[in-house]
Amino acid sequence: MKIGVHSATFVKDWSEDITPYIIQCKEAGYNCVEVSLLGQTYKNAEKIYHLAKELNIIITCTTGLAQDEDISSDNSEVRMNGIKALKKAIEITSIMGSSILTGVIHCAWGISKSKGKNKQDKYKYSSDSIKETTSILENNKIKLGIEPLNRYETDFINTVDEGLKLCSLINHPNVGLLLDVYHMNIEEKDISKSIINAKNKLFHFHVAENDRGIPGTGSIKWEKIFNALKEINYDEYVTLEMFIQANQNTSKDLFTWRNIEEDVFNAISKSFEFLNKY
Repeated sequence: MKIGVHSATFVKDWSEDITPYIIQCKEAGYNCVEVSLLGQTYKNAEKIYHLAKELNIIITCTTGLAQDEDISSDNSEVRMNGIKALKKAIEITSIMGSSILTGVIHCAWGISKSKGKNKQDKYKYSSDSIKETTSILENNKIKLGIEPLNRYETDFINTVDEGLKLCSLINHPNVGLLLDVYHMNIEEKDISKSIINAKNKLFHFHVAENDRGIPGTGSIKWEKIFNALKEINYDEYVTLEMFIQANQNTSKDLFTWRNIEEDVFNAISKSFEFLNKY
């Protein structure tokens, strides 16, 4: 397993320059940094690629689709916007030298107008749309990871089983799952069993404590989780994704209304010490 950290732990605005944060992540001990593509440009991608190469840092990428890019929508124009957004995200991922793109790439981030209805239609529209990207995924040797989110952030794909159903409809080796302990702690009856059920479709893994703070400081049963990862021989990225800063431009998107941890660098440093034990 490779330990990473999400640079969005630091950001105050999606469009800000994240290169100083990548340097701080390296200083905290990480050799893998995740980059949110929200607000990123082709020019920024080249800059991040060269910095990562200089620092010997592996880059992983994540993104989300907007309401007018919802590939699970029954509106063909909206779906086309989403397919274009996904293809652009894959191109930027490639420019950054990354081999994986994950996140809310199967629907728009947020609760839809249908509020949980018409799921079968959403499965069809979403799977058909993602199929439109598989050739570019193959050509760029990039894996795509679908992220199940908790019920408060989406009404489509909340659980591992739902994510696996969508993967089976797409039926492509470059498409799998990103599982996030924060969301799983809300939605799964047994996190470890769900990890084992994901098996070879588990492409990426996010960690944070139950309050989205430093792992090991709350109620999550980490020993069981890492034992489950070992049982399925998971050897990819375990990436720290904490959202801990209140009163920033990004806070409203991340539902962070109080400071979960007071010092970001201290938080990622303590998290690295904890995760490195596994």
